[in-house]
Amino acid sequence: MDSRPDDAANAALSATVRKPVTFCFLDLADGPIRVTNAPYSFAFAGTGDEDLDGFTFTAIDPRVVSVGAVKAREGGTDTLSLQLSGLAGVDDELMTQIGNRANYVGRDCRLWRAMLDPQQLTRIGAIWSYYTGYMSVPKIVGDRTSQTINLDVESYLAFFSQASNRTYLDQQSYDPNDRSAELAIAIANGANRKS
Repeated sequence: MDSRPDDAANAALSATVRKPVTFCFLDLADGPIRVTNAPYSFAFAGTGDEDLDGFTFTAIDPRVVSVGAVKAREGGTDTLSLQLSGLAGVDDELMTQIGNRANYVGRDCRLWRAMLDPQQLTRIGAIWSYYTGYMSVPKIVGDRTSQTINLDVESYLAFFSQASNRTYLDQQSYDPNDRSAELAIAIANGANRKS
């Protein structure tokens, strides 16, 4: 599968009337979500992409409210924001999934695009992948009448370039006799201490 539109899709992109559609895959541990903003559900076969082939992407699934714009920059892309419906009583299953970090943090989010004929709504050319990243920490916004989950997705480069914030300087909290952190700081500061 190519990560760019093929010739037929490029021709459709340059047409006066265009109908681009997006396909979204969220790899949640309790069960993935596959949705599209196309006017009908799509089933894929023969694309060569294991996240597409054999699966149906549900049209306008009310659990996914919107997919933000992908903005490229040096070193990767900006954080992508997805809005998911989070209404109490309606989206309880999704809220439960999002409530457990292991269900989403570091798991895949993938986006594809395709072009549809505006009159017949048939696909023109091949589908192409345009974004892959890792899901990050969601934020619940709103109240009981109109609540959404804002889910951030980081590109692979941004995800791996984040500081780990790991340190060995807290070893003494695990082993009260371990003074290696104190000695390492003294050495770094040029002190010559004996312990």
